[in-house]
Amino acid sequence: MTLPVTALDQPLPAELTGREHGWFTRYRRWPVFSTPWARGRLWRMALILGCVFGVLVLTVLTNGSPADRPWPGVAELVITLIGPALAGPALGVWVRRRRWDERREWWALLGAIVAVVGATQAFHAWGSEPLKQFVAERTGNVDENGKRRRIVMMIGMTIRSPDDGPAKPRAARDDSDPDDPAGEISNFVVRSGVAFLLAGGLALRGLRREREGLAALARERALAEAQAQRREAELRLSVLAAQVEPHFLFNTLAGVRSAIATDPVRAAEMIDRLVEYLRAAIPRLRSDGSAQATVGGQFEIVRAYLGLMAARMPRLAWSVQADESLLRRPCPPLMLISLAENAVKHGVEPKIGPVRVDVRAERSEDGRLALIVEDDGAGFGASTAGTGLGLANIRERLAQLHGERAALTLKARAGGGVSATITVPLEDA
Repeated sequence: MTLPVTALDQPLPAELTGREHGWFTRYRRWPVFSTPWARGRLWRMALILGCVFGVLVLTVLTNGSPADRPWPGVAELVITLIGPALAGPALGVWVRRRRWDERREWWALLGAIVAVVGATQAFHAWGSEPLKQFVAERTGNVDENGKRRRIVMMIGMTIRSPDDGPAKPRAARDDSDPDDPAGEISNFVVRSGVAFLLAGGLALRGLRREREGLAALARERALAEAQAQRREAELRLSVLAAQVEPHFLFNTLAGVRSAIATDPVRAAEMIDRLVEYLRAAIPRLRSDGSAQATVGGQFEIVRAYLGLMAARMPRLAWSVQADESLLRRPCPPLMLISLAENAVKHGVEPKIGPVRVDVRAERSEDGRLALIVEDDGAGFGASTAGTGLGLANIRERLAQLHGERAALTLKARAGGGVSATITVPLEDA
């Protein structure tokens, strides 16, 4: 996961780095090879190297005569340590601010650190001797021929000339000996390792852990967001259920009251249809917010609802059809009944004369599940068009559940009326 440039100057999430940091580890709160990280690391490195150089200078000053003090070697050591400590993080910051992809960025960082190691070795091979000679001439550490005097130093023990006695171990010597290839190889390996560490070699491992941690944290946050959206969708489902129930209940009861005096048989039929609807719908209206809804279950509610509406309005004809293979497929709850109620309220009721509502489920051309509610009622021009809040809730819930894979489309029919289609992914039961 590559961070944008702006994020490189912001602390990493506390879930990734922890919340408790002392002064020495505080810089680790920032992304590896960011400017704050490099600045904080430099100050800590300066403290460590300052202690090392302090011990070194104290050893030099308290051992041997002034003419034997190995200032040329100290100067070389200062550059060998400080150079990688400065150059490596600086190059790393430059690379990360390029915003390259992860693979390219990783190899660029590795290449930058290897380049610093190579530059350190090049300095030792071609630049250290002129530097030592320059410092020796200004500190008086030269022989009668003007050549710098070679010094062997044992930190904390003694400083002496190589000609004063037996040679010291390679690790204690100030100068390399071309006649000792094994020692030169050992020094090469040690210098490379120290330069690699100072330039930020271990930080590459930290960068890998940082990327893995950010990716894991992003997945956790996406999961938490999805769960929050699901809870919000369930709350909206309760609102939608509250919108579905009252409208037809009030109208149906008013129709029963009116029919009791003029048509008792139809009033009794309406009561029977109402009982049938409530028996089919109420358990699902109360449980579908968390339980899995199916095409068959939602069609049962719509079938009972349209039967009730037909008993109240004998001019209404209707049909509910679905392929047997689709009945057990998952289906978003309460959306189909909302479309059916919408068709009755805005298409059937405003129209004078016979009217028809057809509901069906089928596979769309692209393999998705299509839930279709069609009517030949008043159409879009009806005066009872409403606010569209129910349709807006359906669209928002579809987006929360399935994103761009689901849609609600409305279109006018050629013969009058409206066709509403909900399209969702076709999932296994």
